[in-house]
Amino acid sequence: MKKKATIAAFLTLLLCLSPFTGGAFKEEVVAQGSIEVQVKGKPLVLATPAYIHNGTTLVPLREIAEALGAKVEYSEAADGSEKVTIQREGRSATITIGSATMTTDGKNVKLPLAPRIEKAITMVPLRALSEALGTVVSWDGAKRLVTIDEPKQLPTVGTSKKLMELLQASMTSQNKLTITATAAAETSASLGGADSGSAAPSPDGSPPSDDHSTTNVQVDGVDEADWAKTDGGFVYQISGGRVVISDIADASNPKLVTVMEYDAKEGFQPQELYVDDKHLIVIGQRSISAMKPHVVQPDNGVQPIPANPGSESTGAGSSGSSPSAETTASPASIEPAAPAIAIDPAPPAGKGVSILPYFNHRSLTVAYVYELKGSAKPELVRELSQEGGYVSSRKIGDSLYMVSNKYNYYYPFYDAMASKKRSVQDDAATARTLATEAEPFYGDSAVTDELRQLPLSDVRYFPEPADSSMMIVGSVDLSQPDGELQVSAYLGSGNTIYASQKHLYVAIARYEAKNNSYSDYTEFHKFRLDQGRVVYIGQGTVPGSLLNQFSMDEHEGYFRVALTSGNMWASGEQGSKNNVYVLDEKLSVVGKLEGLAPGERIYSVRFMEDRAYMVTFRNVDPLFVVDLSQPMNPAVLGQLKIPGYSDYLHPYDENHIIGFGKETVEVPSKGMGPDETMAFYQGMKIAMFDVSDVSQPKELFKEVIGDRGTGSELLYNHKALLFSKAKGLMAFPVELHEIKNKDALQPGDFPAYGEFVYQGAYVYGIDLQKGFQLKGRISHLTEDDLRKSGQYGYDYSKTVRRILYSGDSLYTLSDSMLKASGIKELDERGSLNYPPLPEPIWNGGGSIDIMPLPATMESR
Repeated sequence: MKKKATIAAFLTLLLCLSPFTGGAFKEEVVAQGSIEVQVKGKPLVLATPAYIHNGTTLVPLREIAEALGAKVEYSEAADGSEKVTIQREGRSATITIGSATMTTDGKNVKLPLAPRIEKAITMVPLRALSEALGTVVSWDGAKRLVTIDEPKQLPTVGTSKKLMELLQASMTSQNKLTITATAAAETSASLGGADSGSAAPSPDGSPPSDDHSTTNVQVDGVDEADWAKTDGGFVYQISGGRVVISDIADASNPKLVTVMEYDAKEGFQPQELYVDDKHLIVIGQRSISAMKPHVVQPDNGVQPIPANPGSESTGAGSSGSSPSAETTASPASIEPAAPAIAIDPAPPAGKGVSILPYFNHRSLTVAYVYELKGSAKPELVRELSQEGGYVSSRKIGDSLYMVSNKYNYYYPFYDAMASKKRSVQDDAATARTLATEAEPFYGDSAVTDELRQLPLSDVRYFPEPADSSMMIVGSVDLSQPDGELQVSAYLGSGNTIYASQKHLYVAIARYEAKNNSYSDYTEFHKFRLDQGRVVYIGQGTVPGSLLNQFSMDEHEGYFRVALTSGNMWASGEQGSKNNVYVLDEKLSVVGKLEGLAPGERIYSVRFMEDRAYMVTFRNVDPLFVVDLSQPMNPAVLGQLKIPGYSDYLHPYDENHIIGFGKETVEVPSKGMGPDETMAFYQGMKIAMFDVSDVSQPKELFKEVIGDRGTGSELLYNHKALLFSKAKGLMAFPVELHEIKNKDALQPGDFPAYGEFVYQGAYVYGIDLQKGFQLKGRISHLTEDDLRKSGQYGYDYSKTVRRILYSGDSLYTLSDSMLKASGIKELDERGSLNYPPLPEPIWNGGGSIDIMPLPATMESR
């Protein structure tokens, strides 16, 4: 009876891990029920009961460790305290009794509660220990099941024959329906119920300092790379194909410290960067290619490829010629090595098979890691490379994660396989060449100066791959100088990233032919971000298609997604609907809210704790407030219908949210019926919504900037927003278009476009009493520049793209210059012109009005 009582008590306490607790654990007795606890598929039996203290579930260390097959060793620390080391299958964790710091594989991790000894039993946080040992902990509320399992394993491609089978199956599927797309997403979760025993490392960016601005990110503690950043003393930004570093210690006299030029012939193009107190990380794209046909010898193996053929020393860390950026008053040069694809020597006649044409060109995503010496003197210490076009990245503490897409050019192999003039040697040569083409390149100069290939035996695939491309995830712990870049590859491409501290979700958009039309659904694959490693967890599926990274969120163990299904221009069953789904930790749907705003589509979503705010649009803008406090029963709390729409939603506080989008006007639509109208976008609109009364949301304040044609990078890139509630400050770039003769417009006319008149930063004061107060505008364009501009164009090198602050100064940045202004009065304090750019700059500013999804009729 005593054993049964102990097990019952443990099961009752484990129930508190479930999402039913709605947040932090509660000191309460949960009614017993048919709750099953499993460790690797077997019921768990404990002799010592677990309990909850200060919101953290404590369990007996040795019993849990032994259930997982781990080895436990006790020792004495230097200060006399007791240490415990747990080892399991190459993973290790060391705890000290009474200390809230755990060491996991050499990395310190903050625990929510210090391990303790009670009645000679060591008690530790459940999830922290389990995940440190490499297992997966989850709660299934529907089945009332707590499980601790080994990570699942996706199947490997293995051989070129299997790869060809997968590609042929993919092509057959695409021939049935030619619409295929793939997206990638990341998110973070704690144990259902937000177990504070999570072993996630404390992020270095949380809470952010108010002394200087930081990048506007989606998830606290998860940094996103950007075009420009500041650490308060220096500004680091990309300018064309270079990186410039400016000293802003004296706002009246900003100084150019470094210009990092990348040799154009090497093909490296910087795209985004990170800055912390130790490192500058520049991420970009580089091409590697060979200008000769690829010829395969039947017995040829894959060899390492020199990062810089002909050079004895190439990578960071090698002696003598490590590329670095010297910090001087004048521009300095850095010329990273560009690896080339090795070409096999031509075989003797009759000994080899030439496969032409061979697309012998590859793209590399490259991250240059520089060490900062305290005065913005970057020294290149590491070069990370992985094949594929750069998709996005995230930085969580010292861990860097990069995602790229490798396009695979397989058509020559299809032609070769279909040829009637074939032999066994031909098939063998084609198979080897296919493997060489498919296996992605990667490199880490901390380990070797050579590029290597990931073999097909390590390349995995999702069930029924959607396309022939390959998603590559690179992960590295920068605090471990000798820790190698970990590369994993998956058949299928990715293009949208949603990141948080613990999990990665890959969202693959799928389409199925159905009654002369198609149905759309999204397939999610879940990974854990494990201190510089990636661990596969599982998969799930929901109907509809995602808009962007803000369509996804994870909170207290639940994954929440908002999607649009169907066609907004169709009617009946094929018409569009907007839905919200809640998935548990194993990606099973446990709650759903379907059928919102039929005939419209999602334009923006923002999840905030137990609520979701969603904007749909066709002719008017319904703002929906969705209650997610009961994950299994999401419900609409209220909605507001107003003209216009929001492309991006930003929280002001828990009861107010700011929308950035476009104003619209409804115009009678000819040929669509007497009562039919269409909405056309006008100027840029910003609005403050009050959701204090969730049943009746209100548009508290509204501001419209310019006329039709006005735009901002903010409408498709949230990083362009500078916002500080504490300072009452909001700023973003605007490209302003105005109609000069509005009196000539006639009612019912097609809405006219304005002419370009201005580009620069719009700086607002913001509060709940006065709303938006335009403090002023800051431009890098002179009056002469404006006179030279055309109706739609101007000198794009002077496009203000980011606004940062440090201390009491505001800094506007373009490819051509940095300008410092007072943060209160916007008085110009100083400026810095960069060296001239060698090439014209493409307009990366706000004039491009990108639609998240294509529409067959203009409704914007």
